[in-house]
Amino acid sequence: MALFELKQDYGNVEEGLPPPPTFKDCAAADIDLVFFNGNEHADLHLIDGKEALVIIEEGGLREHNSHWEAGAKQNFDTGLYTAYTILYIRVEDYGPKPKVGKQLVMDAGTDHKRTYSIMKCEEERGVYRMTLERTRQ
Repeated sequence: MALFELKQDYGNVEEGLPPPPTFKDCAAADIDLVFFNGNEHADLHLIDGKEALVIIEEGGLREHNSHWEAGAKQNFDTGLYTAYTILYIRVEDYGPKPKVGKQLVMDAGTDHKRTYSIMKCEEERGVYRMTLERTRQ
């Protein structure tokens, strides 16, 4: 005997009721209801001129080799550091898949404007996962 029994009655297809949702159906619904929920997880940003709910995962920093000269850190060829960020955005909000190396501008016209270079872009279940790089000069 089981500890508990779970019986769910979804009706009968012959009666005109739809079949029960599959796991994939539930996961697809969760993308909008949970992951891209502005009250729960996502934030509104301006991405390449379009307002969209996105999830930003800040990566690490990689400091570049430099030297001190006249009391300031000097590094003219590669910048002071490179910051890596992961951006999740719905395909329908962004548009066609961007090419690697394309410049992405976030929050243009605000005090928080950032320009990134797209290092990698993957699409799964209607969501782009973009790996972004930004070098501070």
